[in-house]
Amino acid sequence: MDKIERIRETLDDLRLEDIIVYDVRKKSPFFDYFVISSAKNPRQLKASIMRIKNALEEGGYETPAVEGRDSEEWVLIDTGDIIVNVFSKTERDYYNIEKMWVDVPRMEQRQ
Repeated sequence: MDKIERIRETLDDLRLEDIIVYDVRKKSPFFDYFVISSAKNPRQLKASIMRIKNALEEGGYETPAVEGRDSEEWVLIDTGDIIVNVFSKTERDYYNIEKMWVDVPRMEQRQ
C-alpha cells in the first residue's frame, strides 16, 4: 500500500468526516498531496495524530512532523510529501481552505 492510501485508510478507519485528498503534484513544488478532514470531537482529532504516525511507521515511512499537537481545533501532520489537516467542524467551516484548491483535482475515494 502506498503512503497516500495508507493515510486515507487511517483517516477512514477513524471515521473522520468529509475526507478530501487533493493531488497537487502539478501545482506545488513542496508536496504531492493535500488532505483535509474533519474530526467529530477533540479525542478523535488527537487520535488521528497517533494513528497516522503509527500507520506510517508500520509502512516503513519516516515519522511525520505535527503542528497543533495541543490544539482541539486543527492539527497539521506533515509527512514531507503529504500535508494532512484534521479540523474540528467549526474550524474547518471558519477557515474554508477548500476554496484555495478549487482548480486542483481531487483523488477519487476507493470503495
